[in-house]
Amino acid sequence: MMRGFFSRTATACVLCAAVLSCTGCGAYRANVACQAVVEKEELGRGAAVVVEAADARPDATVGQRNPDSKMAGTVVVDPEVAQLLRRAAGDGLVAKGFSPAAPSESVVRTLTVELATLTYTGTPRLGGITAEARVVLNVTVDNNGAILKKAYDASTQWKLNGDNVEPDFDRLLGQTLSKAVSKMAGDYDLLNFLVKTVLRTRDLG
Repeated sequence: MMRGFFSRTATACVLCAAVLSCTGCGAYRANVACQAVVEKEELGRGAAVVVEAADARPDATVGQRNPDSKMAGTVVVDPEVAQLLRRAAGDGLVAKGFSPAAPSESVVRTLTVELATLTYTGTPRLGGITAEARVVLNVTVDNNGAILKKAYDASTQWKLNGDNVEPDFDRLLGQTLSKAVSKMAGDYDLLNFLVKTVLRTRDLG
């Protein structure tokens, strides 16, 4: 009887240890906010633009929560991050005087934003870590068949003190996404290309 008791106790201890060792192993899903911070103006003169966005990252994982231990789990973002980017890009164009529109034959301008990179790295240093997020947006503008391609890179670094410390992932990643979208919405090379009138000869044969 005692042997059975110790056997059951040992089994329970093993199961408990397994549960404890897996605590925190799941992914942290960051709930990010993104906005284009630009000065308002009427550069776009009300020109209609179709705004599209896609998550083009090869891996949904943003990074490891703890640089010293993969057991701490990974960081991911909400699957709707592409829609978040589309709204932020559209709001940025509105601030510049453009008018986001639904796709139709009458709308000849399209801006497509692809999230190519969204990463987090935590680098250990004396007394804490350096938390860094990086974003790369690949943007394509189609103005009545004329194409412009641009890339916008943004990064944010925080120095955090303490043991086993981790950043506010929601704020760190959202801040970095906002920087990249703001760069795009404030790029006059892109805006001037988007607003100009492009005449295209159609093949009537």
